[in-house]
Amino acid sequence: MGFIIGFAPWIVYWILVGNTGFVAAIAIAFGIAAVGQVLQRLRGQPWRTLEVGTVAVFALLLIAALTLDDAVLERWLQPLSNFGLFAIAAVGALIGRPFVREYAAATVDARTAASGGFRYITTAMTWMWVAAFGLMTVFSLIPPIVDGDATMRDAGDTLSVVCYWVLPFTLMGVAGLVSAVFPGWFEKRSQLLETHTSAEPAVTAQPAPAADLSAGSLELDVPASSRHDEAFSLIVRGARPGSSVTVRTTGTDLFGGQWRAEATFTVPADGIVDVAGQVPDHGDWDVADADAPLWAMRFVSEGRVPDLFVPPPDAWLVTVEASTPDGTSRRTVTRHVSAPGVSVRSLDVGDRPALLALPGGDAPSGGWPGVACFGGSEGGVDSQRSTVGMLAANGYAALAYSWVDESNTDATLVNVPLERFTSAVEALGAQPSVDANRVTAMAISRGAEGLLASACVGDLPVAGLILISPSSVSWQAIGPDGEIADTPSWTWKGRPVPWAPLQGGTLMPQLIRNAWRAHQDVTAHRPSLLRLGAAYRAGLAAAPADATLRSEQATASVLCLTGADDQLWPSDEMATAVLGRRSDARDEHRTFDGAGHLLRLGMFPADAQWTGGIAFGGGGAGQGRAQREAVHSVLGFLARITAVARA
Repeated sequence: MGFIIGFAPWIVYWILVGNTGFVAAIAIAFGIAAVGQVLQRLRGQPWRTLEVGTVAVFALLLIAALTLDDAVLERWLQPLSNFGLFAIAAVGALIGRPFVREYAAATVDARTAASGGFRYITTAMTWMWVAAFGLMTVFSLIPPIVDGDATMRDAGDTLSVVCYWVLPFTLMGVAGLVSAVFPGWFEKRSQLLETHTSAEPAVTAQPAPAADLSAGSLELDVPASSRHDEAFSLIVRGARPGSSVTVRTTGTDLFGGQWRAEATFTVPADGIVDVAGQVPDHGDWDVADADAPLWAMRFVSEGRVPDLFVPPPDAWLVTVEASTPDGTSRRTVTRHVSAPGVSVRSLDVGDRPALLALPGGDAPSGGWPGVACFGGSEGGVDSQRSTVGMLAANGYAALAYSWVDESNTDATLVNVPLERFTSAVEALGAQPSVDANRVTAMAISRGAEGLLASACVGDLPVAGLILISPSSVSWQAIGPDGEIADTPSWTWKGRPVPWAPLQGGTLMPQLIRNAWRAHQDVTAHRPSLLRLGAAYRAGLAAAPADATLRSEQATASVLCLTGADDQLWPSDEMATAVLGRRSDARDEHRTFDGAGHLLRLGMFPADAQWTGGIAFGGGGAGQGRAQREAVHSVLGFLARITAVARA
C-alpha cells in the first residue's frame, strides 16, 4: 500500500498527460502530491524521500509547463519527468534514505528494520528502481533525438509509442513485480533452507561390528584400543610383494552417519605396507600419514545431507580392512574419549551446568593442575566432553562450563556477564583435588572472545590462556536471526562492553544464492552453506577503537591456535592482533595451513567441516594435521605454564 501511495501522483499524471493538457495534468498531480504531504504531516507520519521528491519534481514540471510551448513539452516532458523520478530515487539512496526501505520498514518490527540484511535488500531494491528509472529516461530520450518531430502523443508513430510508453512502463512493471514477489519468494526459500539445515537426526547407538576376518598370511597390525588424542597406526603385513592392497576404514558417528576412507598401495619387496611411511597409489588421501585412515574418512550415508562428524560420547568403533587379490583381513578397533580411571561428573556452578573430569588415581600433594574449558556459541557442555576427557587422560583436572543462555530461545549471545568465566575458573580452583595456582583456561571461537575479554577487564585467576580461533574485538549481540542492533554480547559489572557491529548485510548475496538453489540442494542432499567470514571481516575493518580487546591487560601467557582457511571469521588475523598488543615472550601463535575454524583436540574425520549450514573451512590433510598438532601444542603449553605456580 505504501508504494501505491508514493506513486499515486505519478499514476494520475501518466493517465492524464496523454489525454489532457500538460498544465492540467501536472497541476493535478502536483496538487495530489502536496495535499498528501499535508495530510501525512497532520497524522504525524514520517517524511519519505519519494513523496517529498515528487512534490519538488512536479513543482518544477509545472513551472516548465507554464513557460514552455506545447511543441517543446510534447517531445521533452516525458524524459524530464522520468529523469525526475530517477533523481528522487538516486538522491535518496546516496544520502542513506532509499525509498524502498522507508516503505518496507513500516511492515516489519524494529529489530528486523535495523538488521544488516534488511538494509542490504532494501538498498539493492532501491538501486534496481534507480536503474529502471534511468533506463526509462534513456528510452524516452530516443524519439526526440532520433526524430526531431516525434512527440509523446504520436499514436501512429512506432518509435514514439515504443520509446515514450511501451519500454519505460514495461521496465517499471518488471521492477514493481520484482519488488512485490521477491520478499515472499525469499522468505519461503529461506524457510525451506532452515528446515533443510536445522533438521538433526536422532542419536544412534554404535552398530555391532562385523566379525573379524583373517586371510592366510595377511595380517593387520592396528592398536585394538586407543584414545582420540593418540596417534593411529595401521600396518599391513604378509602381502605378496608387487601386488596391490586396498586399505579401508569405516565408522559410524553419533547420529548414525556412515563414514569411510580407502586407499590402494603397491606392496613393497618386504611385504609390509605402513600407511605412516608410504604414499598410496590412489584413494582418499595422498600423503604418508599414520592418521590418514581417520581424517580422510568421508560422509557416505545416502539420502542424508553431509554434516560435521560428531563422535559418540564413549567409544567409537572403527573397522579396518585390508584387501588383496589373495583375500581380505578385517578388524574392528576402538577409539576412546579418555583413559581408564578418569572420572567425569556433573556440577552446578552458579546455577549453570558444568562437567568435571579428574585423572585416575590419587592427586599429587599440591593437587592436579586444572583447565577450565569453554565452548563456542553452540552452548552446553557436550561439545567439550571430549576435550575434558582428553585433558584428564593427560593428568589435568578439567572443567567444561556452559556460559551461553540456552533457555533463552530469542537470543543466544546477548548481555552475557563476563563474570561467568571468572566464576567457572574459581569453581575449578576450589575443587579439593585441584591446585588453584596452576589453573589454565581454554576456549574456542565466541567463547575465546568472552574468555579474553574477562581476562582484560578483571583479575582472572589463571596461569595461561589457550585461545582457539579467537577474536581481537568484542562483537555485537547475535540472535537466531542474526545481529541484534544496539545490543552488546557482553557485560561487565552490569555495564555493556563496547562492541563492533557485525556487517550482516554483506551475507545477503550468499543468502540469495542459497535461496535460488534451495530446491536443487534439498533434492541432491547437498548442504547450503553460509560463510560468515565476509561479515566479520567487514565488521573488523570498521570496528570502533573501544571494541578492541586490550589483551595487554591480561596477565596470563597466551597460546593462540588458528586455521589459515577459517571461513567463519578471520581468526588468524585477529590472533595476530591479540598478541601484537602484548610483550610476553611466552606467548605463542600456531596457525595451520589448510585448516578451518574448528580445531579439535583429537583425530576425527576432516570431511564436511560445517554444521547447521555454517561453513568452518578447512578439511582433508590440512585439517587432519591441525588436529594432531593442536593436541601437541596445547599439552606442551600446559606443561610449560603449569610447571611454575602462578604468582
